[in-house]
Amino acid sequence: MKTTFTYDHYADYAELTARLVYFSEHYPDFARLRSLGKTPEGRDLWAMEVTDLSCGDFDEKPAQHIDGNTHAGEVTGSMAALHQLDVLLTGHAEPQIAKLLRAYTFTFIPRISPDGAEVYLKTPQLLRSVNRVSGKEQSGVVRQDLDQDGVIRWMRIPDETGAWAADEEEPRLLRRRRPDEMDGVFYTVMPEGMLRGEKGEILKAAPAQWGLDFNRNYPCWWKPQQPGAGNYPLDNPETRAVADFLIAHHNIGVMVTHHTSGGMILNPPGPFSEAEQDPLDRKIYHAIGALATEEMGYPLLNLYDGFHCTETDYAAGAGDDWAYLNRGIFAVTAELWDLQSRAGISVEDQLDPDLSEAQLLQQQKLTLAWIDAHCPQAWKPWTPLKHPQLGEVEIGGLDYKFTIQNCPPAYLREECEKATRFALRQVCLLPRLAILRFEAQPLGHDFVKVTAEIVNRGYLPTWISRQRQAMKLAEPIQITLEGAKIVQGQARSEMEALEGYGQDQTELSFSSVYGQTAALRKKIEWIVRAPAGTTVRLNVRCAQAGQASASCVID
Repeated sequence: MKTTFTYDHYADYAELTARLVYFSEHYPDFARLRSLGKTPEGRDLWAMEVTDLSCGDFDEKPAQHIDGNTHAGEVTGSMAALHQLDVLLTGHAEPQIAKLLRAYTFTFIPRISPDGAEVYLKTPQLLRSVNRVSGKEQSGVVRQDLDQDGVIRWMRIPDETGAWAADEEEPRLLRRRRPDEMDGVFYTVMPEGMLRGEKGEILKAAPAQWGLDFNRNYPCWWKPQQPGAGNYPLDNPETRAVADFLIAHHNIGVMVTHHTSGGMILNPPGPFSEAEQDPLDRKIYHAIGALATEEMGYPLLNLYDGFHCTETDYAAGAGDDWAYLNRGIFAVTAELWDLQSRAGISVEDQLDPDLSEAQLLQQQKLTLAWIDAHCPQAWKPWTPLKHPQLGEVEIGGLDYKFTIQNCPPAYLREECEKATRFALRQVCLLPRLAILRFEAQPLGHDFVKVTAEIVNRGYLPTWISRQRQAMKLAEPIQITLEGAKIVQGQARSEMEALEGYGQDQTELSFSSVYGQTAALRKKIEWIVRAPAGTTVRLNVRCAQAGQASASCVID
């Protein structure tokens, strides 16, 4: 895929901003950049809108929304969003991309947590969404880069009562001590770091310093007891800005929010089983998932059913759930990058809650073998260190940030291209209003019969989803006729909706064809009075499906 910038490293806030400014300055006929507000640390939360402005404004076409970095450490997501933006603008003159830009609007919020991502990219620290105190007192081993190599790894502490031992087959890895194992070298294992508070009889890892989770902060089944949920829904300026942006853009019908990792596409609903979902919406989600699997090789999993949730244990307050359940947008979460699958561990095995200790260790061995072959620099051998509080310890293990959580940089472009290929197919599901036929038939004495046939050329209906209908957010099709005195019919009228071809109910077999086609088109007639040579104009518009216009001259 042709791009302006390289995708072999992770852009910090300054570089991300520079790329966005470059695009807005070099492609003013296609792109508009604006800030949705400032973060508490003073960074702009950037949003970019992209379309071919020569054939319609940003709000005059059906739209796809793309975002990334809801979670600070999932920086592959922001690079995937930048990549799609780059492909669209750099290749705007290529026939296929030009066609998409004429038909659709694309909206981007590449980095929802710029404050958190800066900490992640520029320090050894891990964090969920943002570097704001979550209210929990830290007691225990607090993560810290003791050996100053830029990575916080494992710390093993020799301990005759320890629960861990070096694996005989792969001594770099630790296995759980066997129930009857009395002799040998044993360890207590902690994250690399310093002890805060008294050691006491039990050594424990301290809770996360920054526990806020933007993906638990949306007003959809929000629960205050959910870890990271915040004090109330949208109490973070970043999540409120995202929600306001989506609410303001009625034309957004499909959406991809980029996360990491695991190599899967997740679809709402999250608070309940998809068996309870409207059957048409479920069918559409499965169609979107099939496109993702074709382009990315990643399976579609329902958020509730795919993660073994229960009526009380589910991811409350998630952004994709809010987009679908509250706004009727077909939102999916793309969990980009999956090292384990590359190492031969299936997604099903990764998610199996009943794996034994031996099976988990075997997965670690497969993962380490892949790392040895493709990015050996990510593993640090066990190295002695004199700990000021715990005495002799060893530091070692994996650079989790850029192996498991995000791609090693050498794989970043490949992952971005997969995400872009899927997104550029997903957008094509959107409804697209068109005027198939518009003609005038003289009846004599300046009376004219005007006929129009309005059609939806998209897979989705003009109401987008049953969920949008249920929320009473689907807007009707507005029809306006101008240029002549109307004798019969209305100058301004509404059509409730048109189905998309995805709602076609015909069935085909070698023995029969049965069912019915979708209601994709509708004919409308007027009687007007106007002399020959008069130009009559027709405009149709729908917030979710775009607009079209046509004119005809009365003979």
